[in-house]
Amino acid sequence: MRAIWYLLKCPAGDEADYVREYQKMMPSGKLQEVICFQYQRMLRYGGQWHLERRTLLPGCVFLSGSERSLPEADMSVQDVKKGRQTGARAGGGENRISLTPCEPPFWKTLCQKDYLLPMSRGIIKDGSPIVTGGPLVGHEGLIRRIDRHKRTAEIGVPFAGQEMRVTVGLEIYQKQI
Repeated sequence: MRAIWYLLKCPAGDEADYVREYQKMMPSGKLQEVICFQYQRMLRYGGQWHLERRTLLPGCVFLSGSERSLPEADMSVQDVKKGRQTGARAGGGENRISLTPCEPPFWKTLCQKDYLLPMSRGIIKDGSPIVTGGPLVGHEGLIRRIDRHKRTAEIGVPFAGQEMRVTVGLEIYQKQI
């Protein structure tokens, strides 16, 4: 049976609450996967570099299910925060979440375990990036912009028929001319 993917748009910062609530539905068989993609990046504070996790797509959670319609798609922000799994019509329009069908997320091919996109490493040779380690190996064509000071890259990935730009961790450790 082919999995049907849904994009759940929710308030940014509340993704973990939605993942927990929708994971409770997985044993019932309605959902196969509940994914909130994250990426690793380096941040410098306290005089040292630290590896941290960040949400790849703030306000987006992906659901994979086997049914065309999910009655829980009508849940409001208050329903999830209170832990209710009903389609109660509480809250105003700005507090509603939206659930729309979508194609399988491209990020799933780049992520390793736990839906985490780890840091990549690479060099710049004659002005072009060459990724030597990490999930971006072989995907150099996706890189649109590199910030060597922040150790990040902006990549363009296909999503909903358009190119969506997201930030990922990329450390450039050498520049060759």
